[in-house]
Amino acid sequence: MTHRIFTLAMLGAVALAAPATAQDEPRVAPPDSLVEAGTLTYGTAASFPPFEYQDPDSGGITGFDIEMIQTLAGYMGLETDVLDIDFDGLVPALRGERIDVINSAMYIKPEREEQVDFVRYMVIGEAIVVPSGKGDAISTLPDDLSGLDVAVTRGAIGERYMVDFNEQLEAKGMDPMNIMAFPTNQDALLAVRSGRADAFDTSIPGAAHLNEQRPGEFEVAATFDLGTEIGIATRKGDAEMQRATGEALEIFVEEGGYEQLLDKYGLPAAVNYFAQD
Repeated sequence: MTHRIFTLAMLGAVALAAPATAQDEPRVAPPDSLVEAGTLTYGTAASFPPFEYQDPDSGGITGFDIEMIQTLAGYMGLETDVLDIDFDGLVPALRGERIDVINSAMYIKPEREEQVDFVRYMVIGEAIVVPSGKGDAISTLPDDLSGLDVAVTRGAIGERYMVDFNEQLEAKGMDPMNIMAFPTNQDALLAVRSGRADAFDTSIPGAAHLNEQRPGEFEVAATFDLGTEIGIATRKGDAEMQRATGEALEIFVEEGGYEQLLDKYGLPAAVNYFAQD
């Protein structure tokens, strides 16, 4: 599923360190080649709050990543154009030159680094989320997931984690979990809400956002893989896109826009990639 949406500054967005607009003199030289001249075309899977998701009021795509990429593009003197794609279609879209970058809170793992390059910008971890009152049943991973129905987003790193957990369970002679892969994070959440799944995997910031939006409905049963880095993905070997994105991100961080955006979306200081020891 692909939705094409042209995005400018989102209505009601706060000013973040006075970013450039496409009409200003670029502060960062744009990359040599773009899918569309004058525009940074990026792919996202807009089902992963608080990073990228559909605004329930406007219907537009918003989130931490969306506001960040608009600012970075502005520093390059570029407009933005977003393709909303199921997560497992993002890398093919990048490699097929339908988009310039992937801007979708993509976890950096060795198998992905074989396909794309990354500009790192955050450190997060994973959470197993269950309906409220059921968290005590899951404390030891992966053992306590044995035999459960666990929902994941298809193609996201959580699916890989659950496959790895199943291998560990089977090596112990325990029943594997039933991994239920859905096209979007919202579909995985709905499976838990409807009772089709016992739990689902998401990011720790995603779990915090969920609890803010639906207080008392869910709880985090367990966390794991803390310290995972996420980044903006560029085509393998595209040094110009790496340079431009990295330079724009450096300005964003140095002028305070990055920390302002963390605060706006309720993300803890611990996720700040640029403040790690």
